[in-house]
Amino acid sequence: MKRLFLLRYDTERSSQEQMAGFLEKAVAVHRADQIPATFFCRSAAVEAREDDFRAFDETVKDDPLFDIQDHSYSHIGLCYEAGSPVDVLKADYEKSFAIHERVFGKRPIGVSICGTSGKDGAGLKGFDETDKARAELDMMAGLGLRMINSKRVGVNGSCEFTNYAPLGHPEIMGFPSGYSDTGWMYRAEQGDPMDYILGQIKERAERDAHMPLMLHDWVAWNEAPDKELTHVRRIAEWARQLGYELVTHIACYGEKSLWAS
Repeated sequence: MKRLFLLRYDTERSSQEQMAGFLEKAVAVHRADQIPATFFCRSAAVEAREDDFRAFDETVKDDPLFDIQDHSYSHIGLCYEAGSPVDVLKADYEKSFAIHERVFGKRPIGVSICGTSGKDGAGLKGFDETDKARAELDMMAGLGLRMINSKRVGVNGSCEFTNYAPLGHPEIMGFPSGYSDTGWMYRAEQGDPMDYILGQIKERAERDAHMPLMLHDWVAWNEAPDKELTHVRRIAEWARQLGYELVTHIACYGEKSLWAS
C-alpha cells in the first residue's frame, strides 16, 4: 500500500507582530526541500493580516506544493454534542468562505475541524453519531465542502481515509488527522518533541499506516527551536527515508481510489 504523509498547518494567529515573516519562510523552506503542505487558514487571521495572506497566495498560486483551505472564521467547532447550533456554525463558515473568495479569489473546498470549541460537551466520534452531527455535515456539504476530517463511527480518523457516501455525501472525502504540535512540541507532553514525533513516524511506517501531521503557524514559528523551520525539514526528510510519499490534501482528493471505494 502506498504510505502517505499529510503535513498541514492550521494558520490561526491574527497578530502581525507575532507572525511577521512566517509565511515567507514557509514558502522558502517548503520549496527548497519540495515539501507539500496544506494551509488551513482561519479567516479571522486572514482578515487581520490580509496583506500577508494576499502576498502568500500570489507567491504560491498554481504551485502544487501548496494547498490553501479553511479553518473556520472564529475557530468554531464541529462535531460537538453541546457545541454551537447549526445555524451559528453555518454563519461562521459562510463568513469564512466569503473571506477566502475575496482574498484568495476562490472558495475553499476543504476544512480542518477546530478542536477548541464545544468543550462543555464531548467531541463526537463521527458525523453519524447524532442527528445534530448529521445536520452539521449536511450543512457543510451545502456550502460546497468536499474534504473534512475522517469522522465516522468505526473509522480510525488518525490514519484512515473515508468517504461520506453512507451519510448521503459520496462527494466528500474524509482525511486522516492527528499529531498536533500543540501537544508534542508546545506542551512537550511526550518528552523530547523530536524524539517523540520521529519515533511515531517510524512506528506508523512499520505498520504501513498513513501519517498525518498537524502543525500550527504560531507553534512552528514561536515555539520551535528556531525560525528556520528546521524541525519541519527534519520531519519531512525522515518521512521520506521511511518510504512515505508527501502529499497535499487536495492531491489526495484527486486520487479517488484512496477514499471513494
